[in-house]
Amino acid sequence: MQTLFPSHGHDAKKPSAGFEGESSDNWQRIKEALRQMLPEVDFQQWIEPLKSRVVSDSEIVLTFPDMSSYQKVLNSYMDQLDYCKATLGLPVLLRFEIEGATPNDGDPLDLDYTALNDVPRAPDGYPEPDTQYPSDTREGSNIVARALTLQSQLNAEYTFQTFVNGPSNQFAHASCLAVADAPGQTYNPLFLYGGTGLGKTHLLHAVGNKVLKTKRNAVITYITSERFMNELIYCLRFNKMWDFRRKYRNCDVLLVDDIQFISGKERTQEEFFHTFNALYEAKKQIVVTSDIFPQDIPDIEDRLRNRFQWGLIADIQPPDIEHRVAILMNKAEKQGMILQSAVAEYIATHAKGNIRVLEGALRRVIAFAALQGRAINVQLASEILQDVLVDKNSDSNLSIESIQKVVAEHFKIKVSDLKSKKRQRALSFPRQIAMFLSRVRTQSSFPEIGTFFGGKDHTTVMHAVKKIEKDRKKDLELKAQLEAIERKLDVIS
Repeated sequence: MQTLFPSHGHDAKKPSAGFEGESSDNWQRIKEALRQMLPEVDFQQWIEPLKSRVVSDSEIVLTFPDMSSYQKVLNSYMDQLDYCKATLGLPVLLRFEIEGATPNDGDPLDLDYTALNDVPRAPDGYPEPDTQYPSDTREGSNIVARALTLQSQLNAEYTFQTFVNGPSNQFAHASCLAVADAPGQTYNPLFLYGGTGLGKTHLLHAVGNKVLKTKRNAVITYITSERFMNELIYCLRFNKMWDFRRKYRNCDVLLVDDIQFISGKERTQEEFFHTFNALYEAKKQIVVTSDIFPQDIPDIEDRLRNRFQWGLIADIQPPDIEHRVAILMNKAEKQGMILQSAVAEYIATHAKGNIRVLEGALRRVIAFAALQGRAINVQLASEILQDVLVDKNSDSNLSIESIQKVVAEHFKIKVSDLKSKKRQRALSFPRQIAMFLSRVRTQSSFPEIGTFFGGKDHTTVMHAVKKIEKDRKKDLELKAQLEAIERKLDVIS
């Protein structure tokens, strides 16, 4: 027989001729632990056929029936085997041989497994064994240890109960709830996208908090893409990549916020790609948020972009007036005050940005009223917010010409094409979007807009505006296009 991993540094004792009956209790204990971890069919096929014999009190030789069996166990079950040894506290060295194989004296196999035995790896879903790793004594390990904390980092206040559900976020809310009820089984991955300050992070934490509430031992990892990148840099610097992968590939739910920031970061994208694959294959839940639709994230690998679209994509739109009022009333109630509906409606009407704008306006009103000793009413709100809340649609810097230029650049056509009478979809579709945005962002009349588009009749403009308004509610690609263009318009307005 060929011993694959012979003893080093001393003359190995010749193994006895007996097999399973002469094996120590250590292997039996390891086998029983493995039986609990592996599917019974896998255990019976790959582990049960292994024969063992004692070399010494601290050394056991396992004999594989053939090379394919050895390769299967080495590739698929070594993490579990090492983990069982570590958790049982067994200081035993395992050496392997293949039954019927003869060693080649001229070309001995120099594959030493002893180094791997010193570093047990926890399989997916199992806690790390209480083992001190040799690499923990290296310079800078304290910095890396803090960076690689295994705490979930969840905000306990962000739950589904505290999330104000409405038409603009109803689909995203329902998707996150379904994922939290059955992680890894329904929508995997779940990709949440929408503008900043619309509640994506709240939903992300809500998923983690609900899973922890129902499964106390679940391993939940929340991370921003920026922190993911920083931890990667730390681990590359201090040669701790094993710890990095151990953290992110051994969790039940991975929650990643603002994934768009890995744009252009090739090494970060590569590591996240492999992390994604490992979790997906293990049927672990992945939830990702982004300000941008997957197709619009620049400088990102296609293989990663495709994986974001494997599961479910749920968008969050800006809240309508009724939803904004409900959010304000909810925020005020949390601060122990009752907000008059008229005041809430006034703030909601003038604060048309994201939820953070609403919260900021509310805090400003509450703080001013407390400092001045005045009652909170519409008059007070108007005095405080008149210089703060400016409707972006009334911005005089944004003209129809600037909208046409941005739309033309986005679709890689000429401004003259938007003004022409050509009806090809490649031109008519951008033209309709430009008309819609001109109406929404400048409040110009239909006839006025028509004059800027080659003298189009006002009915043509009305049709374009209504069509885009209707289609964007059900067409995710159109929504993404509009959001991308509006972000560009916000820069110049």
